[in-house]
Amino acid sequence: MIWNTTRNGNIIEQINTERFQKLRRPPPNNDLQGRKLETDRDLTLDERGYFGAAQTFLTYSYRENLFAQLDRLVEAGKTVDGLIIDLMQTGFSLPLDALAKFAQYAKRLLKPSGVLLFVKADGAITLSKDDSSGGLTLNVYDSPFGIFARHPLLADYVCATVSGIDRRRLRGGGSTLATHILYNSVPVVREEGKAIKGDFSLPAPQNWVLQLVDDYSSVESIVRTLEARNQLPADETLRILQEMESQRFIYPIFARVQFLSNCYHNRKKFRLGRYMVAAGILTENELQELLELQQEEGWGKQQKTYLGLLAVRQGYLTTRELEVLLDDQYLYGGYNVDRMKDSNGKERAVNSDSMRDSMIGSLGAIDTAGLLQSLSTAKKTGLLTVENRDKSCTIAFNLGKPTHAKMNKLVGIDAMTEFLVDWSEGIFVFKDKAVSTEIDDSCTFTQSLDKILLDSALAQDQVNQILSGLPSGKNTILERVWNFETLWTKANERPLLYIDETSPSERDKKNILDLVQLIDGLSTIDEVIRSHESWPGHMIMKAIQLLIDNKLVSIQQASLFRPLTVFQKITAEIQDVIGKEDNRSILEASLHYVHGDSPASNRFNIDHEGRVSVNLSQVKRTGAPVSAVLLELRRWMEAYLAYCRRQSDPAIIDEIVTRIIDTHRS
Repeated sequence: MIWNTTRNGNIIEQINTERFQKLRRPPPNNDLQGRKLETDRDLTLDERGYFGAAQTFLTYSYRENLFAQLDRLVEAGKTVDGLIIDLMQTGFSLPLDALAKFAQYAKRLLKPSGVLLFVKADGAITLSKDDSSGGLTLNVYDSPFGIFARHPLLADYVCATVSGIDRRRLRGGGSTLATHILYNSVPVVREEGKAIKGDFSLPAPQNWVLQLVDDYSSVESIVRTLEARNQLPADETLRILQEMESQRFIYPIFARVQFLSNCYHNRKKFRLGRYMVAAGILTENELQELLELQQEEGWGKQQKTYLGLLAVRQGYLTTRELEVLLDDQYLYGGYNVDRMKDSNGKERAVNSDSMRDSMIGSLGAIDTAGLLQSLSTAKKTGLLTVENRDKSCTIAFNLGKPTHAKMNKLVGIDAMTEFLVDWSEGIFVFKDKAVSTEIDDSCTFTQSLDKILLDSALAQDQVNQILSGLPSGKNTILERVWNFETLWTKANERPLLYIDETSPSERDKKNILDLVQLIDGLSTIDEVIRSHESWPGHMIMKAIQLLIDNKLVSIQQASLFRPLTVFQKITAEIQDVIGKEDNRSILEASLHYVHGDSPASNRFNIDHEGRVSVNLSQVKRTGAPVSAVLLELRRWMEAYLAYCRRQSDPAIIDEIVTRIIDTHRS
C-alpha cells in the first residue's frame, strides 16, 4: 500500500499500488518533482509516479550543435511529448531550411498529440502532431503565455527551463479567444472516467476535479468552484483536466481549442466529421468508415442518417458529447445563421448555459462605437477583450460605464480613443463580472462614454483629412530632413500648431522627437505607427502633418529599391560577360574608389557571388537620409560602369545598361 498526501501534507487516503500506480501524483506545490524534464543544460529531475502516463519534455537553446543533438535522439529511437526550442536570444529569425529541418524532426521525435514549441519573450510558434495522417499543425501565438490555453501541461517545463517566462503571468496571459473557448468548454465523462469517478480512488486533487465533471458544468465553473472550495489554483485544475483527457477519462477539450479559435478567426465553417477528427475523437480511417456507412444507409435526403448519430451508434461518443460538439459548431463554426431554425421552422435553442453571461463576436458585424454603446445600454459589468493580430485591447465596465482601458502600451483614455479610431477588425469577448490583473489604476479614466465617442469621431475626421493629402495614404514613406535638429530648434521659437489649431504639449514634443527617429525614408507611415506603440495613432498622424507643414520631414519621391534592382541586374549580366572573379574585383575597386573608408562604404555589401545589396539596418541605425544613400549608390554604379568599359567592349556594356534601364522605366 502507498499513501497520498494533500498540499499541506496530511494523510488522506490509501491507494492500491497495483491498480493506481499510474494515477499517483506528487503534491501540487512541487509539480516538477513528479515529471521527467531534460534540457541541453543537463537538468534532470527524478521521475516518480505521476497521474497518467509519464510525460517527457525536452528543452534546447537554438545554437550551432542543436541539430546534432536532435540527430542523436532520432538515432536512439526516443520519442517525446514536447520539444521546446528556446529562441530568447535569437528570436524567430530562423532560415527557411532550418524550419524545414525542425518539421522533419518533429515528425520523427513527437508522440501522437505531441508539440514542438518555439518560444521567445513576445510570442510562440507550435508545430503540433494532431493530424492523425502524420502531418503537423502550425499555430502562432502573439504571447508566449497563449500556448498554455492549449497545452497547460507545458507550463511547468517552460517556466523552469526558459528564462524570462514568468509562472505568475500564466493565468493572465494568452489569447483572448482561445482562453474564452477553453473556459467555456464543457467536459464530458467517458465510460473509463465513470468507473474511476464512482469508486473515489483517485488522489484528492484529481478526485475533486473529476467529481465536478457532470457533463454540463463548464471548465470555468469547475475552476472557480475548486478555487473557492479547495484553494486549488486554476492552472493546476487545467493541468489535471488535460491529464484526464490524455487518460481518456473525459472527451477531448484542449485538442479542440486551437481548431475552434482558428475557424472563428478566419470565419471558416467546418463540418462535424472534420471537427471530430481535429478533436481526436475519430481518426481519418474511422471517419471514412462512418461516411461509407452513411451512404449505405441513405436512399434519399429524408432517410439519410446524420453523421453525429452514426458516431453515437458506433460508440465513438455519447449523445451528450454530440450536443456539446453541435453547440461548438453553432457558436464558432459560422452555422448560427444556417441553423437558426430546425426542420419544423422553429428556432433552435443553443445548449450552452456557460455562454449566458458572455458575448463573443467579430468587429465588422458591429463597429467599435456600437459595441461599446450596446454594453453601456445593457448596464453591463465585466471585462471586454478584443484582439486583432498583434494587438489586444481590454476595457473594464461597471454598470455600463467604461472605467479602465489598456491596449499594449496605451492606457486609459489613449487606449479608448485608439480603439475607436483605428480598429475595424478583431474578435471580441465580453465576460460578465470578470476582472483582470492586467488592469490597474494607471488604466483609469473619468470621461463619459458620450464624450469619448464624440472626441474619437473628431479625431477620425482629422486622420481622414490628413490621409487624403498623402499620395499613398498610410503606405506613404517619409524622410526627415538632413538638418532636422537645427530646423526643429528654430521651429520651437514660434508657436507650433496641429491640424486642429491646438498646440503640442511638452510631452507631445518629446513624443515627436521619438517619432522622428522612426522616420527613416524606408518605413511606411503604417510601419512607423506600429513601431511607436506608446502614442495613439491619431496623435502620430497629427504630428506627421505638423512635421510636413514645418518642412521638417518630406514625402519620399524616389525609391531606393528601384535603382538598387537596376544595379543588381546590370552587375549580374555584366558578370556573364567578364566573369565572376573579375566582376567582383571591379565592384570592390569601384566602391573603394568612390567611398574609400567612409561610413558610406559600410552601407553596401558585396557577397562571394558578386551580388550587391544595401545594409538597411546600418542605414536605419546611422540615420542616413535615403536620398543621400541613393546618391551614393548612383556614384558607385557610375564608377563601376566606367571600370567595366575599360575591361570589356564599351558597346556591349552600354547595350546591357540601356536595355535594363528601359525595362524598369516607369
